[in-house]
Amino acid sequence: MRFSYTYRSSDGQRHTAEIEAESRDAAFGAIRRERGVKPIRVTAADGPAAPRRPRVATVLLAGLALVAVLAGAFLWGRRPRGAASYRVLTPQGPVTLSVAQPLPRQRIPGDRRRIEGFPTNLFAHAAEAWLARYAEPGRPADGAAPPAPPEWERCLREPVRVASTDYTEWVDLKRIVAGMKREMQAYLAGGGTAAGYQAELAKRQKLEASYRERAGQRLAELLKGQSPDLAAAYAYWLKANAQLKAMGIWELPLPDALRAYQMGLDINE
Repeated sequence: MRFSYTYRSSDGQRHTAEIEAESRDAAFGAIRRERGVKPIRVTAADGPAAPRRPRVATVLLAGLALVAVLAGAFLWGRRPRGAASYRVLTPQGPVTLSVAQPLPRQRIPGDRRRIEGFPTNLFAHAAEAWLARYAEPGRPADGAAPPAPPEWERCLREPVRVASTDYTEWVDLKRIVAGMKREMQAYLAGGGTAAGYQAELAKRQKLEASYRERAGQRLAELLKGQSPDLAAAYAYWLKANAQLKAMGIWELPLPDALRAYQMGLDINE
């Protein structure tokens, strides 16, 4: 597909160009790697328009549907079709739920570097910047000290602000942080504290990292030996990545040992 993208040059001027890519996420990576610029907006230049990134109105409403889904899961224990198990926070401690709706914390698709190196003044509140360090499930945080309670009070009273000049990856990051703030508000409304939420968030991050680590270890075990069962290993790689993706955790890369096997598969089988 051909995509049109807008970016700013070093002199602050806006420019528009086009690029060929398989998908919108692939276009983002190619623009950054091959052309060395950060796109502000990327849309399909041919065929149906690519979905636009959420702006202020969307950010203000982000997480409302999630809260309803989580509340329903707490009260009735339903398992939505196509759901994935996930640990969420309650004032009484972590609870494993089955949810099909997007969770507040998600990895930003495409180039993984898109979540790194956001400016220190990107967020209006230090508490929002602290949450951004935990935006991607399972990603190690930098150990920054959490904000004091007064900063949380000011932060939670105001919505996340999106500027028209924000790069697309920053809009994505702000969308995630907005969802995390709504999750925290629900946690506090249930009797929890800011300190409790911070502690449980750190525990959840470590738990998510362990999911990916254990999946990688299991895959390595399946590929051991002189004649490993490549079909079984490939099936496990697909299943593990589907579960990791459902939790917003970065998937396992395809091992070299399975690359040739994958290329030899008949997609019609």
